Amino acid sequence: MRICITRANKSAYSETFIRDQISGLSHYGEVDTIYSGWMPEKSEDGKRLSPWLFWICHKVIKKITGKRVNYFSNYGLLRFFRTQKTEVVLANYGVAGACVLAACRKLDLPLVVHFHGFDATHRKTLSSYEKQYREMFRYASAIIAVSNEMKNRLIGLGAQPDRLYLNPYGIDTQVFPLCHPADNPPNFVSVGRFTAKKAPHLVIQAFHQVVLRHPEARLTMVGGEDGLLHRCQLLAKELSLENNIVFSGILNRQQVSAVLSQARAFVQHSVTAADGDMEGTPVAVLEASTSGLPVVATRHGGIIDAVVHGETGFLVDEHDVDGMAQYMIKLIEYPAMAGEMGMKGRHYMEANYALERQISRLYGIVGKAAGEKRTHE
Repeated sequence: MRICITRANKSAYSETFIRDQISGLSHYGEVDTIYSGWMPEKSEDGKRLSPWLFWICHKVIKKITGKRVNYFSNYGLLRFFRTQKTEVVLANYGVAGACVLAACRKLDLPLVVHFHGFDATHRKTLSSYEKQYREMFRYASAIIAVSNEMKNRLIGLGAQPDRLYLNPYGIDTQVFPLCHPADNPPNFVSVGRFTAKKAPHLVIQAFHQVVLRHPEARLTMVGGEDGLLHRCQLLAKELSLENNIVFSGILNRQQVSAVLSQARAFVQHSVTAADGDMEGTPVAVLEASTSGLPVVATRHGGIIDAVVHGETGFLVDEHDVDGMAQYMIKLIEYPAMAGEMGMKGRHYMEANYALERQISRLYGIVGKAAGEKRTHE
C-alpha cells in the first residue's frame, strides 16, 4: 500500500507525533510525505509539486482571494498523486484535510484525516472551515481523534460516528526508560510550547506556593521561544524564583528523558484558551508517565484519558492553581507515593499508549480506508 502523508511543517520541533507516524507507517509499506503549509506544496526532498509558473499563479490567486485551494495548487497535488501512484492520503490536521479534499475527490482517492488539537477547537479556524469540514466529513473514509473529548467535538461538527476513530498518540518506552521519582530530589518538570492553551504562567504560580513551603524545590521548563516565554521569565523574576526555575529552551527526546529521570513529578496546566484552542493529547504527559513520573495536570482534553486521578497522578480543574500546588507539595512530602504512582503510570502507558500498538491501529485504519469503496453523499 502506498500512503501519502501530509504535514504542515517538515521540521516543527513540537510535532514528534507526526514524525513517529511517518517512521512507524514506513515499516508497513511505502510512504511519501508532502508539506509546506496546510495546502502541501513540496515533496520530502524539498522540490515543489507544481511547475514554477503554476506555483506563482497559486500564490497570486491565494493573495487575492485568501483561499488556499485553486486550480494551480491542485495541479501539483494531482500530478504528485498520479506520479507516485498514491493509494490513500493521510492528512494531518483537519485544515490540511480540507485543502487536499478536491484533489482526492478528483482522483477518487481514499482520504483519512487526523485531527490533533486546535483544528477541532479553535473558534476562528472552525468558523473559516465550517463548510469545507462538512464536505470533508462526507467524503473522508476515516476521521481520527486523539482523545474522547475531541471525538465528541468532531461529532458535534458533523463527523459521522461510523467513520470516526479514537487513536491516541503512542510512546516508545525504549526512548523513555523507567526512572525512580521516590529517590529523586523535589524537582518538577514541565515540557511544552509557551502558548496560551498550555498556560505555563499558571504552573509558575503554583510552583511559587510550593517554594514558599519547600525552598529547595526546583522546576525545569522545557520549550522554545513561543509567545509567553518572556512573560514567564518576568513572572519568575517578580516572584524571586530565578534560582528555582530553569528555562532550558528546546531539548531533543534524549535530553528530555534525561531531565525527567531526575524529577519527582511532571506538571502541566493546560487550559482552554480565550480563542477556544485546546490540547489534543499532550505528548509530554505521555512521555513523563512512560518515564515513571506521577503527573499533576488539569482535566483537559486527552489528559483526562491519559492520567488516572489518584492512581497515576493528580488532576485539577483548569485555573485551579492552589489545587495544583497542594498536589505538588504532597508529592514532595510523600516520595513513596510518587514512586507508586509513577510505576502505575508506566504500566498504564504500556497497556494503552505503546507506540507499536498505536501505529498498528493507525495502519489498520488507513488500510481499511484504502481497501473499501467510500460512500459519497
